[in-house]
Amino acid sequence: MNWFYSGSTMKSVAELQSLVDNVLLTDDYDHTHLQNFSVRSELRRLDGELEKCFDPHPFTHENGWKHSNVRIKLPAERVNQTEESAPGLEVPGVYHHSLLEVFTTALQNENAKSFHYTPFSLFWKPTPESTPERVYSELYNSDAFLEEHRNIQRLPPDCGPQYERAIAAAMLWSDSTHLANFGTQLLWPVYTFFGNQSKYERGKPSQFAAHHLAYIPSVSTFSKI
Repeated sequence: MNWFYSGSTMKSVAELQSLVDNVLLTDDYDHTHLQNFSVRSELRRLDGELEKCFDPHPFTHENGWKHSNVRIKLPAERVNQTEESAPGLEVPGVYHHSLLEVFTTALQNENAKSFHYTPFSLFWKPTPESTPERVYSELYNSDAFLEEHRNIQRLPPDCGPQYERAIAAAMLWSDSTHLANFGTQLLWPVYTFFGNQSKYERGKPSQFAAHHLAYIPSVSTFSKI
């Protein structure tokens, strides 16, 4: 009970009962096994075992992944120089998808049936006599979306069959992602959501609305040139 009430407040009564029933009271429990036990060492060992269980090269060409090296020009504070003369950072081993392929896949997905392809302005009147108030709740009722929609409608017609023109609004994100509840393995993906989909649907994990574009390698593998 001292362990339960000390440290983290995230421990539950069910977890405490499980510790007693499934660990301390089991027939094969031996407290000598915990001598010289290190949580960090065991987590690293688990990470190593997990790597053996999974394909070490999941980003295969068959799955639509491409492999490239990316060169980035580095800024220099208070240094007046052209971009061509700036030092570069070579980023090897960047795995990425074709952006067009991601768009095609997303628009053929079942979720695309609920996409908004025609933007609109949204107004709210608290009473019939009130002055209408503009409401911005989604990307497809923003001024930028409306303006770009008007621009593509003004474009000259294409040769051949005529199809309705619409915007596919890609919203890009990138952040570090912890891969498991145990261990320290991380990935840094670049992924996109589509602004044509309502945020109320887009935010549901069950919708699988995120589309992976690329994976950024660890900074330790970079080389300045």
